[in-house]
Amino acid sequence: MKHSSLFIAPLVAGLALGGCATQSAARPHTAAFGGPAARAVDLPVAQAPGPPREVRVLVDEPALRLASIVLRNGTMLPTHRSDVPVTIVALSGRGAVVVGAERLALDPAHAVALAAGVPHAVEPDAGGDLVLLVHHLGRGEEHAR
Repeated sequence: MKHSSLFIAPLVAGLALGGCATQSAARPHTAAFGGPAARAVDLPVAQAPGPPREVRVLVDEPALRLASIVLRNGTMLPTHRSDVPVTIVALSGRGAVVVGAERLALDPAHAVALAAGVPHAVEPDAGGDLVLLVHHLGRGEEHAR
């Protein structure tokens, strides 16, 4: 009797999960973060003239805040933190995300993921431009300090 229960319970759980997956796949897609279900987002370019540090919010929804940061001529982004997890992606240029004594490579082949509350700075390579795309996952009381 005990052996049949061990076989039937996983079978029932598998069928239940399979049914959930089938049902959700059949439902139409809706916006998961409060805005339109799909949208195009214009990204910055490094060669455009502008101030040494330029920040633009591209998407600002309850579950996602997407910002671009252009750091021109080696301008550093000073130490700050976010109340939510962030991912930093370099669209162009090279530099490092500095977390304490650790330097994490940041270029088009390397991104950096940070947990909420981690103090960090961004340092472009000397004299170069660095164009970043920053994903804030969720909305804290303040996005960055």
